[in-house]
Amino acid sequence: MISLKELWNLFLKHHKASKDVALVLSGGGAKGWAHIGAIESLIAHGYRITSVAGTSMGALVGGFYAAGKMGELKQIAEGMTRMRMYRILGFAPHTDHIASDSRVMEILDRLIGDTAIEDLPIPYCCSASDLVSGKEVVFRQGSLKMAIRASISIPLFFKPIRMSNHAYVDGSIHNALPLDRVERKKGDLLVAVNVSAPDEEPDTTFVGNGQTRGKEGNNDLWIKSVFRKAEPTSNYMNLTTRITKLTIQNNTEMALRLTPPDIYVNLPMDGFGLFDFEKAAELISYGRRKMDEILQHRA
Repeated sequence: MISLKELWNLFLKHHKASKDVALVLSGGGAKGWAHIGAIESLIAHGYRITSVAGTSMGALVGGFYAAGKMGELKQIAEGMTRMRMYRILGFAPHTDHIASDSRVMEILDRLIGDTAIEDLPIPYCCSASDLVSGKEVVFRQGSLKMAIRASISIPLFFKPIRMSNHAYVDGSIHNALPLDRVERKKGDLLVAVNVSAPDEEPDTTFVGNGQTRGKEGNNDLWIKSVFRKAEPTSNYMNLTTRITKLTIQNNTEMALRLTPPDIYVNLPMDGFGLFDFEKAAELISYGRRKMDEILQHRA
């Protein structure tokens, strides 16, 4: 009579582990460039992404992947400089936002055009937060570029995107890691990449009380003060993004408890900021390396 151990060894010998992946990508601003490297690693290891869900920057990277435009996005990322970022974001301070979305929309329109989510080769969805209803909204159909634009609306940075009596802002407010939204199929692996993980070292720079401000009416000085790294308590954007980051981290922890993934790639981002878009090459390499490490342990 065959033993249980022999049965198990026989099963392992003939069982082929699933390589189909339901991929979930977190938000994280520029840190989301790391998603590109993580996706490249999955593909290099023979995994097949059969569905994707994302929030904020994860919605953008996931959307470009689903649309077959990853190469074009990577080219933009690796060609980014700080000055090019300023030009794309078109800083124009208003009462409810500090950046224009016109050039972002030009890029989305040029690369994605009128692509509809339901026409993508794999299932895709992304999350946004509706200021009118106060609820999460999940885009599974309609304009891909408008869904991405809604999901990346960082509060106070971009203006809310208004569509059909709704006002959408960044999906991370409600669902920073939409594990419960991605479409699943029998036998697939739920893989999550989180680029908003807590830093490995505590952020002690917030103990200062500087009151630096740019000269009133000088837009260049104001922009530099928004992004300056020293004395972040005197820096409007650093303080705002730090508070947002803490909120996102708490909401991500809850998502992980409710829907644990099969593979979880947690990327602490010490040394990388929300607006470090010019560091794409480093971030892509980092995402690829960390995913490689996880997958090699599973081999």
